[in-house]
Amino acid sequence: MSCVENLAAFVCRASYEDLSETAREQLKIRILDSLACAAGALEGEPVQILRQQINEFESQGKCTLIGGGTAAPDSAAFYNGALVRYLDFNDAYLAKGETCHPSDNLAGILAAAEYADRTGRDLMTALAVAYQVQCRLSDVAPVRDKGFDHTTQGSYSVSAGVSKVLGLDESRQPTPLPSLARRLTRFESPGRDSFPIGKASHFRTQPHVARGSFSWR
Repeated sequence: MSCVENLAAFVCRASYEDLSETAREQLKIRILDSLACAAGALEGEPVQILRQQINEFESQGKCTLIGGGTAAPDSAAFYNGALVRYLDFNDAYLAKGETCHPSDNLAGILAAAEYADRTGRDLMTALAVAYQVQCRLSDVAPVRDKGFDHTTQGSYSVSAGVSKVLGLDESRQPTPLPSLARRLTRFESPGRDSFPIGKASHFRTQPHVARGSFSWR
């Protein structure tokens, strides 16, 4: 069995019943924390730019925008992801040689859950899957010292979480997971093949990853 097949099997067999009471409580805390970060970022300049674009080109959809309004799932994931991430106060996981922000996965999974009319338990299970995938990959496959950002692992985790909440089975996951992750880890700028590390004003890559998690074709 390949690594991606093992990953797909893990995603499919995960269930709400697998989560301990402590894990469930901690997931709820992290969701609330992410929403608080999002609320604090509503007046941020890049967030306002994103909102203006959504209002102009796509002001209706099935998925809720934090702060009011609706949009298509990919735009909701992008906008809500920018809100959660912009202040840089959301949660962090410190692995040896790597740091990631696993709550970056929330926006994409939340949009997918709302689009597919899933339950709160489905949302929490998918989010737990994404947390496990990103944190475990950060432990065993750090990439920061190679010049890549933690959104590399995040590409796989958000793909896994969205797959879970959409109810994809193992036969439908092995192909989308690696192909989507490869697409999400390619930042289209001259001379760059993945998300760069360094100074960039208003630049957060994970909202782009959240939006791209809906690009299955």
